[in-house]
Amino acid sequence: MIDPRKQSLPIPSFPKQSTLLKKEEIPITRAKIGIAAGISILVATPGRLLDHLKNTASFAHNNLRWIIFDEADRILELGYGKEIEEILDVLGSKREGAVGKENALPNHSQSRRQNLLLSATLNEKVNHLANISLKNPVMIGIDETKSSGDLTKPSSKHLSLVGSDIDDEPELLGTLSNCSNADYNLPTQLIQRYVKVPCGTRLVALLSILKSFNEMKASQKVVVFFSTCDAVDFHYSLFSEFQLHSESKIEGQQKKTFLKYKTFRLHGNMEHEGRRTTFQGFKTEKSSLLLCTDVAARGLDFPNVTCIIQYDSPGDASEYVHRVGRTARLGEQGEALLFLQPVEMDYSQELQKHGVTLQEYPLLKVLDSFPLHDQSHHIKKFISIEMHPWVLTLQKALESFISVESKLKQQAKDAFCSWVRAYTAHRGELKRIFMVKKLHLGHVAKSFGLKDQPSLVGGSFQVQFKKRKKEQKQRGVTKRKKIGSK
Repeated sequence: MIDPRKQSLPIPSFPKQSTLLKKEEIPITRAKIGIAAGISILVATPGRLLDHLKNTASFAHNNLRWIIFDEADRILELGYGKEIEEILDVLGSKREGAVGKENALPNHSQSRRQNLLLSATLNEKVNHLANISLKNPVMIGIDETKSSGDLTKPSSKHLSLVGSDIDDEPELLGTLSNCSNADYNLPTQLIQRYVKVPCGTRLVALLSILKSFNEMKASQKVVVFFSTCDAVDFHYSLFSEFQLHSESKIEGQQKKTFLKYKTFRLHGNMEHEGRRTTFQGFKTEKSSLLLCTDVAARGLDFPNVTCIIQYDSPGDASEYVHRVGRTARLGEQGEALLFLQPVEMDYSQELQKHGVTLQEYPLLKVLDSFPLHDQSHHIKKFISIEMHPWVLTLQKALESFISVESKLKQQAKDAFCSWVRAYTAHRGELKRIFMVKKLHLGHVAKSFGLKDQPSLVGGSFQVQFKKRKKEQKQRGVTKRKKIGSK
């Protein structure tokens, strides 16, 4: 959304000098020195920017031309709404009537200012920010009536509002308000599917699908999303090292890993240099696999990503949109695959509420395509996935491999612990879908290649569960006593 207060403004060309304000990385003294020396581009977190606006005397912003709020929805979700309003107040960027005269910029300065809100999804908080910060706003996006190959052009319906008078503004803002409840407009060239897989066979299913992708086409770039950093680290180590017995070192030949991808990992606990190396490596490799958390769901543009796999379901439907947005970009083809356990199938209905319809992925057909002992096998159609010969063989190989690798086994246990914690952290309506008590923790352990459920985590969880049940029962007895006493 753009505030076209002066439509003839050219896009400025900035010199190279810039300053990054981030409290945890750059000392405050260095930031102040940079501000005092004069800068053209300032990148900052809301809290740190507000602090300098209020307390740094040398921070001159009278000639400010552009204010950009990138990932506006996420900034507001993190609780920075009040800081953003104060920043707009100090800069004199609130709309007339919402800011005192002492903070308002002169008219000639306001006419040179443009505010931009960048967000892939709209919600009520973003609409509120648009209301207080934008004058005659213009929405720039993809017109759902246009073809998938015409993605770079903004909607002609929205462009017609560029020269609108102030009287037309309420109509446009009303349109923005309705967007939060509308269907998600995903690219038509994006193939969206789900794979229904029992908990204990999730790991085998993931490996099998990745291997089938690689065998279908040599050049594949796949992104797999996990819920925790520990899960990323475990799967990265496993995928980088695991090989079947038939692929082990024979007669002096070099060992071949089960997956032929160049594998990368990316999560928030990595050092900055490691994240940079991952970004550049995955971007340049023709056939590569990226294992990541939601840190890669926004703001990263990886070219030629062919498939997005959501191994762990996103926290809400809007995060699903951000994840799949890493593929099918600018008219390119893409595929999205969501893993769901049988007890989680109601999640697909949550997506359907926003116009996202998923087709089932033919997992059994993929499993049937893998031969055993160099012989093709014929499986009856009614056989369950858990008892499939390929699943049993690969699961046994994974458990044997992990059990003898002490470091990998510990990583599997850590990933198991963090996964259970993350599973219990779903909010709102999703709590009734993602319930740990519906799961068999022994099967969860199998999904991390563990032969046995880690006793500490399983025991502590059961203790906590029984403790909650006991407390609930005691509260019920107490309540009944109080009612009886009355």
